[in-house]
Amino acid sequence: MNRKVLIFLTVAIFILLIPFLIFYYVNYQNLHREIYSMDTIIKIDIWGINKEKIAYEIEKEINYLASLFDDYNPNSEVSKINENAGIKPIKVSDDTIEILKKAKEMYEKTGGIFNIMIAPVSKLWGFKDESYKVPTLNEIKQALTLTDINDLVINSNEVFLKKKDEAIDLGGIAKGYTLDKIKEIIEKNKPTKVVVNMGGNVYIYNTDPNRIFKVGIKHPRSNGVIAILELKSGNFVATSGDYERFFELDGVRYCHIIDPRNGSPAKALISATAITKQGYVGDAFSTAFFILGKDKALQLALEVDAQAVLIDSSLNIYYSESLAGSIEVENR
Repeated sequence: MNRKVLIFLTVAIFILLIPFLIFYYVNYQNLHREIYSMDTIIKIDIWGINKEKIAYEIEKEINYLASLFDDYNPNSEVSKINENAGIKPIKVSDDTIEILKKAKEMYEKTGGIFNIMIAPVSKLWGFKDESYKVPTLNEIKQALTLTDINDLVINSNEVFLKKKDEAIDLGGIAKGYTLDKIKEIIEKNKPTKVVVNMGGNVYIYNTDPNRIFKVGIKHPRSNGVIAILELKSGNFVATSGDYERFFELDGVRYCHIIDPRNGSPAKALISATAITKQGYVGDAFSTAFFILGKDKALQLALEVDAQAVLIDSSLNIYYSESLAGSIEVENR
């Protein structure tokens, strides 16, 4: 075979391969993005068409919602509500109204265990500015007087906290709410597959609703995962743990998840995962499960059509009966 024929055949084969290479890139090569927002690293993986466009829309939505909900940002709507507690109502966006209404809904469904009004107690323990301390019982009792959900008044597009020093903290629901908004973007654009991980809050999507994803639950006391879930497309997975933010004093670990019943860090579990069909529900329930402990959490999960994976301080793992066959426990 002479050189010209060889070159011709090589070029022809390459041209014939181009459609297959394009097909592979569009459908099997993912676009990976990492951004820092909402006090966590957010990982976005997208397969299919229009990956760049979808990633842009997702990032834009995340940054927009963070600008509303971040109480560390003095210009956010939540910060303005807190700064004007006991002074005047604040006009806010539709998204802020919506998430506050959903937070109140979760308060009712969890029997008051999930409470965004817990911020003054979190501040007392030093979790807002990392000035950690164990407060006195009198200090806790006083802070708890500032956690009445009925003092959060929503009137049309205005929000008002009745008492000075009251404050809201959306940290237990904002990521889940954001994932719900991301789901809307994904369903509108219809990529092949998407996985979004917002620091323990995960959304999985595939155009095939029966596609199975493997989602790991972080080991609460070491690197790696302690269990792997096999879940269908469309599920949200949210995990709360005592390893996320904590301090230790005299051999005792105090985590940032406060039990609103006594104003102290919850300690019944060291990790709680909720699997749901709505992001904000899972985010709030993972917090509530963590506070309630094994028995009450499993009962609540059954009542609200959610699933739970719970881990205690001895690394015992408990989970909803409906997860049998869909969970694999790793070495502990």
